[in-house]
Formats: sequence, structure tokens, C-alpha cells
Amino acid sequence: MKLNFSMDELYIKVEKYIKKAGRTAGRPVLTTYYVMIADTTPESERTNIMLALVAIVIPTGVEDLLGQIFLVGKGAAAVYAYKKVKKYITPQIKDKVEAKLDEWLHENVTEVEPVYLK
Repeated sequence: MKLNFSMDELYIKVEKYIKKAGRTAGRPVLTTYYVMIADTTPESERTNIMLALVAIVIPTGVEDLLGQIFLVGKGAAAVYAYKKVKKYITPQIKDKVEAKLDEWLHENVTEVEPVYLK
């Protein structure tokens, strides 16, 4: 499993996921992506968010040993990441997210048929 992705590779993975998962599941993923690349998010906070996300998605081989304690740890990491991301969401990021979701999911897009083609 490759863990070192460029932001372009990550963007492609995010797009594929959102096109499969839909708007509701995709909105927080895309929002997190935009917060992570925003100039307004301090580098130290990007690192903290990334570490929390890695703690959530990395599979564990010691779950039998740690049991429920590790699941609580993943839950705490998810809450931590959510709070950090939420702190840096700007109106511009919200607008970018909705526009990109509309583009990828072809929602709220109206095609205009020229009158002369009728």
C-alpha cells in the first residue's frame, strides 16, 4: 500500500471516491482536501490533520490485543481531525467544494439548447 501521494495523485483519488460515493459522503472529503491545500491553513495544522487522518485509515494488526481501546483511539483521531478541519473552512472553500461537486456529479448544471436548433 503506497502512503506517499503527491497532492495531484490525492486529488485524482478524491475525485474517483466522490464520483462513486456521491455528494453527501464526498463533501467532507473534498472540504478536507481544500483545507489541506489552502494557504490560510498553517503548516503545523496540516501536519496535525494529516497525522490524525493517517491514524484513522491505517489498518492495524494488533486490534485483537488492544480491542476496544484502539477503536476509541480512531474515534478520538476522527473527532480531532474534524475539529481542526472545521477551524479552517472559509466561505471560499465552501464555494469551491460546492462548485466542484456540481461539476463532478453534474448537478445544478443546466444545458441550454439554442433556439435555432429547434
